[in-house]
Amino acid sequence: MRPILCLVWLAAFLPAQTPPQPGVPEHPFIPLSGAYAVGVHEFLWIDQKRDEPFTQDPSDRRHVLARIWYPAEKSPGVSPAPYLYDPKEFGEQPLYKLVSGVKTNSVTDAPMVKHPGRFPVLLYQPGGGMARFTATFVTEQLASQGYVVISCDHAGFGPVALFPDGFQFKPDTLLAPKPTGKFEDDARQSLEWLRNDVFPTWTADATFALDQIEALNRTPGQRFYKRFDLSRIGMLGWSFGGATSIQMSRDDRRVKAAIDQDGQLFGDVVAKGTSKPIMLMHHGLADKTENPADQPALTKLMRQVEEQDRLLLDHSTGDRYEVTLANTQHGHFSDLLLANPPPGQLDPRRAHEIILAYTLAFFDKYLKGRDDSLLAAPSSPYPEVNFRRLAASKQPPR
Repeated sequence: MRPILCLVWLAAFLPAQTPPQPGVPEHPFIPLSGAYAVGVHEFLWIDQKRDEPFTQDPSDRRHVLARIWYPAEKSPGVSPAPYLYDPKEFGEQPLYKLVSGVKTNSVTDAPMVKHPGRFPVLLYQPGGGMARFTATFVTEQLASQGYVVISCDHAGFGPVALFPDGFQFKPDTLLAPKPTGKFEDDARQSLEWLRNDVFPTWTADATFALDQIEALNRTPGQRFYKRFDLSRIGMLGWSFGGATSIQMSRDDRRVKAAIDQDGQLFGDVVAKGTSKPIMLMHHGLADKTENPADQPALTKLMRQVEEQDRLLLDHSTGDRYEVTLANTQHGHFSDLLLANPPPGQLDPRRAHEIILAYTLAFFDKYLKGRDDSLLAAPSSPYPEVNFRRLAASKQPPR
């Protein structure tokens, strides 16, 4: 069953994921699987053409923090990059304090690999309320396989409190509705806020990020000059970020293929569809409320989420895939469960292996032209997966 993305649900979801406790392993990520070492770099992008929608100060400009992973030259003897560069960025939020000592497989500012060609680009979108690096399990692995991967934070429905230029982000408008204690009413109000106020901001941020990627590619004198193949851009994301990715496949001609990793859909792409290849990934365990009296309302809402998925697939005309992972929850599509795997559920590393395999096969097919049998039919190496494929149709989306 798919997750419902509302603040009521999200507030309950975060503690339920049993976030890392003291004693988080320093190196939780498996070694890189691809042919390349990976470099990592951070950018602060400021959109001077856009006001900050979540503050009332008219002088505030929209700030977008981005992290980029890229194929790099090997850097023997160099310490791996930290998972979190500046704990002050997140104020007193306990989750980010707990992971402040975690290391990745990447190297900060490693030289980009000497390679005659250009690399396809993937724009990753994190889950709502999550930081740009909370799916490092897949972003740095994709870079090791020959992709440039860029992920962006989204202030207002993200954790950033302090930006590198000193801008302190304190939202004072377009705030999330206050809970009333009535589950169904709170869920619907939160969904309205996400749909009307938050989602358009995320798609605008994604468009701006694509513009910045193009600017990096054409700017002489820096490591990424002419290193991106802008004719091969894909998008992917977890949860709210997955919904953003699917919508962008309709909105922006630069996006050639998109994956939604366990995200409830938003936007007009549900009713109008997309002509681009898409993949919907789902967790397999049923969602439950803490209060049993709220369960009928959640079940009703989840049926509506499933109906949105069906409408999207019916109205889209590109190749379409659905991948459901048995015995997994929403958090399996992020780094959050690595330090404290939930008992009785699929091991997070096994889930990550499967998620990476299908994500890589999808983008290899549609951005690199490498057809993988994994996308043809259910695969014996992954018995945990319920797989469905719908071939492209000739009728254009509305």
